[in-house]
Amino acid sequence: MKIYLKLFLAVIGSSALLAPTFAQDFLEQGATIYEEYCEACHQVDGVGFEDTYPALKGNKFVQGDKEELIYLILEGRAGMPTFIADLEKDQLTTILNYIRNSWGNKAELIEQEQMDELYEGIAEEDDGFGSGN
Repeated sequence: MKIYLKLFLAVIGSSALLAPTFAQDFLEQGATIYEEYCEACHQVDGVGFEDTYPALKGNKFVQGDKEELIYLILEGRAGMPTFIADLEKDQLTTILNYIRNSWGNKAELIEQEQMDELYEGIAEEDDGFGSGN
């Protein structure tokens, strides 16, 4: 019984150590991606430009339905480009998790499997990726 308890505690302890590492990774990597691809339109602090580029900070859409947000970054919309040619799938997941959890935003993380599934579904469509699809 003691062995099982020790094993259980070891697994729980290692899980707790990995979670902050993952969070730190997406925050650091996300900040780098954001700076290169998003900051010019949505600004350093995520407040955007009124009537031109929406704020990401406090944005209910950004913090809401994960699938809709994934579609937005894959398909683009209303002046927002798609980043398919510029970013890998894991980078797309990282940047979405970054904006969903920066500037006071607090949203559930998007899992890589969800991004992969939606990416493949859109890629298989007749019209592929891009605005208006």
